[in-house]
Amino acid sequence: MPISNLRRHLLPVAVALPLLVSCAGFFGGVGEVLVSDQEEAKLGAEFNKTLTTNDTAMREMPLYVPKNAAQAELQNYIIGLAKEIVASLPASEKPGYDFTYTLIDKDVENAFAVPGGYVYIYTGILKKMQNESELIGVLGHEITHVTHHHYRRQLAKSTALGLALEGVLGATNAGQVSQMAAGVAFQLAGLKFSRSDESEADKGGTLALGRTNRNPMGIATYFERAQSMGVPEWLSDHPGNSNRVKAVTAIVNDDPKLKQLADLGATSAYTDRYKQHVSAL
Repeated sequence: MPISNLRRHLLPVAVALPLLVSCAGFFGGVGEVLVSDQEEAKLGAEFNKTLTTNDTAMREMPLYVPKNAAQAELQNYIIGLAKEIVASLPASEKPGYDFTYTLIDKDVENAFAVPGGYVYIYTGILKKMQNESELIGVLGHEITHVTHHHYRRQLAKSTALGLALEGVLGATNAGQVSQMAAGVAFQLAGLKFSRSDESEADKGGTLALGRTNRNPMGIATYFERAQSMGVPEWLSDHPGNSNRVKAVTAIVNDDPKLKQLADLGATSAYTDRYKQHVSAL
C-alpha cells in the first residue's frame, strides 16, 4: 500500500540507520527475523505517534475528526467492524498486543496496517466500498498481514531495514527512537508483499467474512469492480486481480458455510446499513 510522499521525506532517516547499528545476532536463520510481538508493538506505536507530531505525516495523513453526531457514529461504526474482525480471530492467531484503528481524512482509496496492530482506513476507500462485506474483506486482508507477521518476512529480505529496526529497538533516547521508528515504519508500510503473502491475506480477509457472518465474496467483488474503474491505490502494488478473484471464489466454493453465506447475496452484505453510515462523509 504505497504512501510514497511520506517515504520520500523519511527515507534519509531509514537509509542512515545502518551506519549507527551492528547486524550481529539480528538475523536468526534463513527467512526469520528475531522480532517479538512487544518489539512490533513498539515500532507501531512510534509510527502512530508521528501522525500527531510529524508535520509531513500530519499533512499527508490527516486524522479524521468528526464534525457532527453522524460522523462520530460513522467512525464508531467503522472501528466497530474492525474490532469485530479481530475478536473473531482464532486464539492461535491473536498477537500479544491490542489493535488500534484510525481513520485518515483523505480522499484516497487506500487502507494499510503496520506491525504492532495499527490499522489505518482512508475515508476515500470508504466512499468506494459498497457494503460491509467489501470493507470487512479489505480490513481482514490488512489485519492478516499483521497477524501472520508478513512484515517480518520482508525484513528478512532487506538487510538495510533489518539493521534499521535493530537500531530502533536498541536506541534509548526517546527523540532518537521516535525519529528512527518513524522512518522504518513508513518504509515497512510501503513494502510490496510477495504473491504468497497477498494470497494468504486474501484468504484471511475471506475467512474473516465467514467468521463475522458476512458475504465472503466481498473482497472479490471489490477486486472485480476496481478492475473496471482503474486500479486504486490500495491495489497498485498488488498482483493482478483476476487470479485473486478466482482464488477467493475457490475458497468460498470449497467451504459449505462460506458458500451458504455467499448464496445469501445482498442479505449477508449489509449494503443499506453501510451506505447509511458512509453518507455522513
